[in-house]
Order: sequence, then C-alpha cells, then structure tokens
Amino acid sequence: MLYAVGVLQVDIDGRGRVLRTRWMRAPTQAPEVIAEIERTVRQAAPFPAPQRLGQVTYTDVWLWDKSGRFQLDTLTEGQIGEEPQ
Repeated sequence: MLYAVGVLQVDIDGRGRVLRTRWMRAPTQAPEVIAEIERTVRQAAPFPAPQRLGQVTYTDVWLWDKSGRFQLDTLTEGQIGEEPQ
C-alpha cells in the first residue's frame, strides 16, 4: 500500500540546474514526503543540460512507501505482486 503519491514539475535551466519546482498534486497528508522529494530533486542536480532547448520542464509521479522507499512512475512496471494481464 502506498503512503503517498505526488506529481511534481521541475524546471531545469540550460546548465541542468533546478530553477523551480511546482506541485501538481502534493501529498499534503505527508508533509515530510513533500520536503524529502524536493530535497532529493535539488540534490540530484545538475541534470543533463537540455542543450538545444535552453530550458526544460519535466513532470514525474512519485510513488512513496511508508518505509521511505520510493519509485518514479515513469520507471515502474507495476506494483509488486501485480498479475500481468
């Protein structure tokens, strides 16, 4: 069972630095998760530079377990124990 689900947009400048983060869906029932996700994104910088774009915004869905483990929805193949269809 997931503890929190958040959808975060991140603006990256031409050098791969985080300009801004915006929550499209914040897990408000878990403010500690909001802080940890924002901290994780900022610590991961610099990201690969969007050389031809100058600036880019990416959106990802964060799936957060009560244990503190997380997975990005773009990298998931479904929940553990889920039967393939």
